[in-house]
Amino acid sequence: MKYKELNEFWSTSFYVFENEEHGKYKEEVLDYLYDLKGTGEDSYDVAGAAKGGSLFETHFKLFQTASEKCEGIKQIYDFCHESIGQVVIHKNEVVPPNSVVMILDSWAHITNDGGFHDTQNHPNCSWCGIYCIEKGNSNQKTQNGINRFHSPLNSSMADAGNYYLQAGAWDWEPSDGHLLVFPSYLMHSALPYSGDIDRIVISFNSTTVVQQEAI
Repeated sequence: MKYKELNEFWSTSFYVFENEEHGKYKEEVLDYLYDLKGTGEDSYDVAGAAKGGSLFETHFKLFQTASEKCEGIKQIYDFCHESIGQVVIHKNEVVPPNSVVMILDSWAHITNDGGFHDTQNHPNCSWCGIYCIEKGNSNQKTQNGINRFHSPLNSSMADAGNYYLQAGAWDWEPSDGHLLVFPSYLMHSALPYSGDIDRIVISFNSTTVVQQEAI
């Protein structure tokens, strides 16, 4: 017997994009971010209790302030902006005319010596992104420096009939030049990282708005 129709709702999607230009700009971006860390003028400490170890965090307007100063960060911004647009179109299938993707917040993390960020989500946006500049020694098998995403389903019993739902979390191992886009409602964390070189990522939050045409 075959079902008559199938309707699926509330699925959770993760999109991974690869920036083919990453190698061209990587060193320039690293130099810029280490300069920020060296001066300490652009550091920020929001939700300090949720962080530990050696984790440097920039202010939350990195793309806006750095794009004019660093060609590499401008290229990454353009790549991330275009990727979010593709996600919005693919996931929604129908997008209202005059829709514009806006990246609200953006910041970098430079992590080592057990640095981590505890579980959180981002309720002020629709899609979030993590772009990997340098993965360092991040490794999924050892759970070193990976990003962990927790299942949004928390009210179902577990039996053989819903085995496909029983993964409590999904781990992502960052790779240089890769961007992970995920829905903002997901609780997620960055597990402790230690390595020979730093783990460096740029994260951001985005929203998509409909601009009104001038009359």
